[in-house]
Amino acid sequence: MNDAKPANPDEGDWIDTLQGLFVAFVVAMIFRGFVMEGFFIPTGSMGPTLRGQHVRLRGDFTGYAYDVDAGPLTESGAAATARVPMIDPMVTRQYPVGESEVGLLRRQSVAGDRVLVLKYLPWLLQPSRWDVPVFRNPPFPLGDSSNYIKRLVGLPNESLVLADGDIFTGAADAPADQLRVQRKPEMVQRAVWQPVWRSDWGPADIRRMEQSIRRPWPGPALKPAAADRARWSQAQGRTWVWPDASTTSLELDLKAWPITDWNAYNAWRRVPEFPMSDVRVRGTFEPRDPDAFAAALELITRGLRITAEVRNGQVVATVAPVQGEGVGPLARQEARLSTPDQLLDIDVWHVDQQVWIFVNGSEALRMPYELDPDGTSPTERMVACGIDLQRYVQNPTDAKPQPMQSLTWRLGGTPFEVRNLRLDRDLYYQPGVLLPGNQLPTNGPLLVGRAFACDPENPARLGPGDYLMMGDNSPASRDGRFWGRPHPILKEAIGFDAPFLVPGELLVGKAWCVYFPATYPLGGGLDMQDPSGRSPNLVPNFGSLRFIR
Repeated sequence: MNDAKPANPDEGDWIDTLQGLFVAFVVAMIFRGFVMEGFFIPTGSMGPTLRGQHVRLRGDFTGYAYDVDAGPLTESGAAATARVPMIDPMVTRQYPVGESEVGLLRRQSVAGDRVLVLKYLPWLLQPSRWDVPVFRNPPFPLGDSSNYIKRLVGLPNESLVLADGDIFTGAADAPADQLRVQRKPEMVQRAVWQPVWRSDWGPADIRRMEQSIRRPWPGPALKPAAADRARWSQAQGRTWVWPDASTTSLELDLKAWPITDWNAYNAWRRVPEFPMSDVRVRGTFEPRDPDAFAAALELITRGLRITAEVRNGQVVATVAPVQGEGVGPLARQEARLSTPDQLLDIDVWHVDQQVWIFVNGSEALRMPYELDPDGTSPTERMVACGIDLQRYVQNPTDAKPQPMQSLTWRLGGTPFEVRNLRLDRDLYYQPGVLLPGNQLPTNGPLLVGRAFACDPENPARLGPGDYLMMGDNSPASRDGRFWGRPHPILKEAIGFDAPFLVPGELLVGKAWCVYFPATYPLGGGLDMQDPSGRSPNLVPNFGSLRFIR
């Protein structure tokens, strides 16, 4: 006989529920502790790659939308009725196009990006150069505010120098002349380009704009050569037309549009600017006869003439000294396209001592070059870009590179149309000097002199397990160049006391994606124009969901 009774279906339900909740909580905590965790970005040291608290603006004359760091609005302590200049970066950054009240802009500011971080696991994920890690700040590694996010530029057991905005590295004990430039992978490089100018965002009403800036508009960044301007015409939209088979050129107006490490994200922050030469130039060309069309980009900078040419299905890149009769090119490379297309999207990069050419979205050519047959040292690079080394020793911020000399598209062979002209610039890691305000006196004697890794003759040395972190927004980033000695507790706990560096024990993980971008006012869209009142921030900018490179 079976004495068992049917179970009461309600009996034990609350116990099962509690057990399930407890298991779910434990799993969630394990996942958060060892696999993935969310973080919030409060400041703009990685902007605009990753945004802290910011204001979303739209140019009155072009409609171009861009983000500006909101930090200066509160850091300055200015009254709410104070006014700050407003710019439209696609018109000109040299002259404001208007003003706005600080109080209004403070109310319009929105929170920074929220990112998911994959934890570094010895058997699964290890730190790599160009990662964007979250880590504990060595000078103050205690509390929630100690979590920092920067880009990893220096690895254990290597020597490192910053030169002309780039990273030069070598073996742990390598002399300065054996350090070589580090080139970013394509995926990272695409993520860090910062816009300078777009032909699609020209002013809609030039006359009204000139009244606002109180001077004649200098015109677009790329202009036809003076002798050819009357022969160019503008078709529907933002398309420019060349009417015949003769050769013409579009020249960058470097007086009105100087190429520096300025970006619109720092529009309200006073920061130093450094001339630079690592740029991306792009245009879409529609020739009447693709077989006859020729397009060549020429860049003269650092004592070099850098050319990238697309002609009749052939792609050629050349880097040669500007001076020196009979001196051959430093580098030359050719490639063939499959067939000339009716529409040619030509994208030329000059970055990290390397020339890239993309045609219609596909890589056609990649050519690294060196200034010396044995490789380019940091000092050789600095001399080539016109830095006064004696002055640099005294103060690196006063010894800046020479500006770019020219940037020109040379075009012709058939009538053609051109649109979607673009100019971008690379990251630029600025040199600097050590200041007391960037260090904590409680951590030991203050350090003075040039910032970390800013001596081309005496490289910085990274020991085993040490990493160097720097912000993409270099002019406004308090990072490994400046922060001085670590907190004494690190020496007691893990035996670490190296200034400027991050020990592996303080690395949390690699920032993987922006999973929840800033939210904007209901009904306000991305314009951020709400002078009379302000709706709650309810609408996420889903267009900013992205992986982090």
